[in-house]
Amino acid sequence: MKKILLILLLLICAKTGICQQLILTGTIIGAAKHDSVEVNESYDGNYWKKNSVYLKTDKTGSFHISFPDHTIKFIMLIYKENKQWLLLSPGRPLQVNININKPGKFSFSGKAKPENDLMQKLKLEDERNLSFIKELRSKNSYANWSVDSVISIKLPIIRHSLDSTQRLVHGAILPPILKKAIATEVNYFYANAISLNLGGLLNNYKNRISYNTHFIDTVLSNFKVPTKDELNTSISANSYLDPCFRFKLWKTVYDYRTEKNKDRADSIFIANTGVSYKDLENDPDRTNEMYLFSTRMKLMLPQYAWEKHLTNLLFNYCMSGQLQCGTKLLYFIRANCIDSQYKQASERMFLPLKGAREQYADNLNIKIRPDYKNISSLKSLLAPYKGKIVLIDMWGTWCPHCIEDMVFEPALKDRLKGKDIVFLYIAMNEDKDDEVWRDFIFINNLTGEHVRRTPGQIGALWNELGIPDSQQAYPHYFIIDRSGTVIVNNAKRPSDGEALYRQLQAAY
Repeated sequence: MKKILLILLLLICAKTGICQQLILTGTIIGAAKHDSVEVNESYDGNYWKKNSVYLKTDKTGSFHISFPDHTIKFIMLIYKENKQWLLLSPGRPLQVNININKPGKFSFSGKAKPENDLMQKLKLEDERNLSFIKELRSKNSYANWSVDSVISIKLPIIRHSLDSTQRLVHGAILPPILKKAIATEVNYFYANAISLNLGGLLNNYKNRISYNTHFIDTVLSNFKVPTKDELNTSISANSYLDPCFRFKLWKTVYDYRTEKNKDRADSIFIANTGVSYKDLENDPDRTNEMYLFSTRMKLMLPQYAWEKHLTNLLFNYCMSGQLQCGTKLLYFIRANCIDSQYKQASERMFLPLKGAREQYADNLNIKIRPDYKNISSLKSLLAPYKGKIVLIDMWGTWCPHCIEDMVFEPALKDRLKGKDIVFLYIAMNEDKDDEVWRDFIFINNLTGEHVRRTPGQIGALWNELGIPDSQQAYPHYFIIDRSGTVIVNNAKRPSDGEALYRQLQAAY
């Protein structure tokens, strides 16, 4: 009898454990052999392709994944470049159905259908889906207005749109915890659209004073620092934490620089940041401003938010392959953070970064040109590749858009395998960052030929490639023919996929 009771108890425990998991299943109708879907979890609010897992379908086109979490989680499901935020929660399994003839239209079933139908309706994948962001593309958009006009005329309309969307969420027939999670996501989705998309256009020389004195205060008064619970759940709240910190930083620095009484300015700056302005100017880490400001100006955010901001920054370093910055920040987090949750997360995210440097150190397909310091002209740069097509990638370890595009290059290289096409990476980095450059190359398994130029050296190379000083921007791509002639001086980006492939095929 005792044995039977024990077996029953174990079965109940096992069933309870399964019910507490987050379960996602799906079917791709008409799936081809080896078809797959991409599932992406975000820690810092940003999409990092290398943080994705790819679920291959079985013979019936089905896929499955479960998460051991006991709390709700937002994940991104991607199929054929179509993205959809999903909301998973314990005890509410979700089934996703995708038809290859309509790959952008996902349908849902299971207990989690109602909340995910709502998520699909809200279109939270891209701020550009919002009507007031779409308006920014028009020729006579309100982005040309004064900051005060935007605040007094346009912002109330945007606020009304947000309130209407929130009423839709709160009116949904869902468990309160799910409505709260979606409402939080919507709130900070709007916050990001206003602070990043709209704010990015308003932050110009013409608006310098009103941007710092009015716009920043208006955004921060409408969208507060996310709570710890919000940061533990919401993707958009984590994304907003960065512009929130930057806004507070810019406003504080602006107030310091415009205050005529320097003693008063120093006193206020120290009270708001925890550090003096002069100490920041003389800090040895001043060449890495985001690291400097994030680690030194701890009073800009509540303690929990500051620690989450630091772990988000570390995640950024880990995803972008910045070993030295990541190592330094991890040591800082160990010494200065209190929350064990964030400290443990920092240790976990850093381990793959540390191992990647060693993993690819012996990859013979990664070639750092031994003569790169002596290259004096475009002719000497291209001499080893005579008779081959060359794709030049102008980049830098400091350039986020360069790094974003690199994740699309392995697929391009696979398609071009066996052809005499050389991937030549020319990095613009200072001599003092030589090891940072090398670390990045090996950590990211960046196969191809590599050259580094300093800011003082690379301008002449740009000019030889046909780009004047005023048009030099990173990343930039060139296609060189077999004779060493530049045939495309503004090639498509790797993220453009098929377009760059066709350009290279035409050159070949």
